[in-house]
Amino acid sequence: MSSDEDSLLKGRELLAQAAATYERQLLPEDYWWLGAGLAACTLAEMSDKSFAVGRIEQLMDRLGHKGAQGDWLQRLVEELAALDAEGVLWPVYERSAEGPMVPTGLEIHPSFDAEAGYFLALAHLGVAVAVDAGAQETVARLAQTIGEMVEGGLTAAHRTAIMETLALDEEKP
Repeated sequence: MSSDEDSLLKGRELLAQAAATYERQLLPEDYWWLGAGLAACTLAEMSDKSFAVGRIEQLMDRLGHKGAQGDWLQRLVEELAALDAEGVLWPVYERSAEGPMVPTGLEIHPSFDAEAGYFLALAHLGVAVAVDAGAQETVARLAQTIGEMVEGGLTAAHRTAIMETLALDEEKP
């Protein structure tokens, strides 16, 4: 198992334990943020940017304890911009014509949980790999899956589509 797969497996476990770790009930929005954070951390690790991994992990920990308050979003967006990874905030946030990241108005499905956060991270990683490979059809297919999953809830079809795209067996991350 590669270190990236180890990181994803650890991230999956951390997502599953997040409510107990932070000693509070997490909302679907919290799990969405944590899934986006897992994708960002994994992308930073894949780019050998351990300093960014540490800062994103600190921001995710702050989110877990206190929620997305204060300058949290701005700090996260700055970290993601430095990694060229702002796309992990889509479809809930996008860059406006004026420059700042703004909410798209998409509501996160009430069933969005730790497992959905994990598959969100996998799907965003698949998009990054497909963009690097110039595989626009794969990017479009995963973008559609991400949008459906966030807005309508994670389904078995979403899991299968993401795993097939990444050529992974669902038994391992």
